Parts: sequence; structure tokens; C-alpha cells
Amino acid sequence: MNVRLLSCWVAGLLILASCTPVVTPPPAVTPQGEDRFLIDPRTGAAALDPQTGAKFEAAWRYVLAGNELEARRRLDEIRRKNPSLPQLALAEAALDIQASRFDAARAKLEKLDSPVARVYEAEIALRQGDTRRALEFYRAMTGVTPTANERIAQLETTLYEQLLAQAKSAPDAEAIALLREALAFRAAVEPRILLARKLVLQRSFDEARRELDPLLNSGEVDRAEVQELLAEIDVGRGRYQEAIVRYDRLARRTKEPRYAQRLDQIKEEWSAANMPSHYRAAVESPAITRADLAVLLYWTVPSIRFARNLGSPTIAVDLEDVGGREEMIRAIAIGLYDVDPVTRRVGPLRTVTAERLSRHLARVLQLRGAACARGTAADKVLATCGVADPLATFAPDATVSGRDAEKMLQQVAKQL
Repeated sequence: MNVRLLSCWVAGLLILASCTPVVTPPPAVTPQGEDRFLIDPRTGAAALDPQTGAKFEAAWRYVLAGNELEARRRLDEIRRKNPSLPQLALAEAALDIQASRFDAARAKLEKLDSPVARVYEAEIALRQGDTRRALEFYRAMTGVTPTANERIAQLETTLYEQLLAQAKSAPDAEAIALLREALAFRAAVEPRILLARKLVLQRSFDEARRELDPLLNSGEVDRAEVQELLAEIDVGRGRYQEAIVRYDRLARRTKEPRYAQRLDQIKEEWSAANMPSHYRAAVESPAITRADLAVLLYWTVPSIRFARNLGSPTIAVDLEDVGGREEMIRAIAIGLYDVDPVTRRVGPLRTVTAERLSRHLARVLQLRGAACARGTAADKVLATCGVADPLATFAPDATVSGRDAEKMLQQVAKQL
């Protein structure tokens, strides 16, 4: 009976054991996505004793598997024998980070001084949108943790893209700072060209040239954008001839109208830059005088400047110390201005009204033999020759600026 009783008891224990679920750790998993940067809390620390190490391995597998309940149960079991083990707090911080409980995780990490704690702080900063702070943490861990270099490369790329996007919509001064920072993360062509363009707009031509220097010994030197910027830098430095050569090549190579238009503008700027000071003063005058008009006429209309076989002009006594004296004498010589036979004055400082300018423009076309002016009444000459009449824009007694007068004289020059 005793043997039979013992056999029944053993059988009962075996049946009971077969009904009790056995909890085994999940197989080792490789975390995906952002969680793969939550490195093992044991990284860089002294090895645990075999029994504790086995238990922690099981707990950490539950963390990686996303089973927070079982992971915490296992960690609490280890804590009963090893209450001060830092890997326990790190593992719990990892669980908090996975669940976006960042404040709770940060409170645990502040008490710890280890590479893993800094990596976890970096991951918290990144998940809260502070990429710069995350990068600072990771740069301090370069070569210390297995994922630091990979993460640094990712964060630098992210910051580079963010800075470049911000720079494209920021004011020029702010964009320059953003682009310089972007280039510190990646020495790419696009931000360098954009930075040089912003500097040109700020008239910082020497800085713009320095930013382009790395491209000049590479295959990028022939890019249209690079050649355009080099041309604009040349203009800013007053090297108009070099700029004209570059834009001429661009216009021929690309066939883009904007390059041809800019080429014409630079030629005009070059011409203006070589003009005498009294010409520039006449152009900038808000209300031109007879002397201003004579200066603009001489330097804008080649038919006047290179006219030959002119008679000796009547001497005017009021041309001394007048800017544009020689141009006034030429205007008298071609018959545009008359000298008063009694006072011998021509009135160089007299203001030219819109009505008088209209008459002067028509008179120049007639005097210099424009084909469109032949046989045409004086009041019809401008319309016939396609020259803007000041009276179409201004009141008869209104003053005319040097800029407006210059544009009209350019139209006269085309007819001559």
C-alpha cells in the first residue's frame, strides 16, 4: 500500500507540473527603427556574475521584445539581491523611452554617469525634437558606443537638411549664417552656391569668391550658376571686362535670354562707370538743366559725340565754371542752343521743362538728319520716330529727371 500510495503521489506531482505554464525568455531579437539605438545597459560596464548576468539577459530580451510587464518583473527580481545595480535603472529608463515617458526616463538617467546614460539622454533629446542637443551627446561618445558614429552621421545629415531648408526662406543675413553652419555638416555644392549668391546680394564680393574657391578646381567650375556668380563678383569689383566675357560665354552656351539681358546691362554699367563725374551728376539730377541735357546728349548719342565738320560755336560768356562746359559748346555748335545776341548768354543752369525737352529731342533728330524726321512737322517728329514724348507723361511745365531724359535720348540715339 505504501508503495502504491507513493506512486500515486509522484504521478500527481508530474500531472501538476505539466499543467503549470513555464515562462521562458523570448529568443534574442534585433530591435528595429529608432529603438535599435537604445544600446544594451551592460555596454562599457564590468561583467555581471554568471547568475545575475543570465537573469539580466532574460530581462533585457523582454525589454527588446516590448513586454514591459515581464521585463519589470524580472528586473525587480534582480533588484532584490542587487538593489544598487546601475544596469537596472538603465533598463527601466529604456522602457520609459520606448513608452515616451521622457521625464521619468531623464530622472533615472540624471543619477547615472555612464556612456549608456548619455546615449539614452541623446535619444530622449532627439525624440523630443532637439537634434542639436542629441548630436552634442553623441559627439562626446564617439568611438565609445557601437552606434555613436552611425548616429552622428544621421544627425548631421538631418541638421544639414533642416538648415538648408530654413536658409532658402530666410532673409539674406540670417540665411548666410544658416548656410555656413550647413556647410560645416556637409561640404556640398548646393549650399555653397546659395551662400555665394547671398553674399553677392549683400555686396560681400570677397567673401563670396572665397566660398566659391573650392569649386574652381573641380568639375563644378563650368556650371552656369558658378560662372554667373563669378561674373557678378567681377562686376562688384569693377572688373567689367571680365564679367562681360563670362556672360557672353554663358549667353552663347545656354541660349538663355536672361544672360543676354544681363550682358547688355553690364555693358551699360561699364559705360556709365567710365563716364565723367558731371555725367553721373546729370543722370542723378531730379530736375535737369540745359547743361545737364547737353552732357546727357553728348555721352548718350554717338551722332552728337562724334559729329564732324561743325562750325565755330558762338561764344557764350556764362559757361565758366559750369560742369559740362565742353558739352554745352557742342550743343551750341550743332544748333540745339542759341546764344542771346545781346547778353551773350546761353543759360546753362536754366531748368529744362517737359515741353522744352520735347522740342529739344525733335530738334536733335532733325539737325542730325534722322530719316524718320525728314519732311515731318516738328510736333510730329517724336511720334514718327518712335521716341517717347515727355509731354505724354509730364505736364508741360514739369521738371524731368536725368534718368528719364537719358532713356529718351537712348531712343533718339537708335534713330541716328
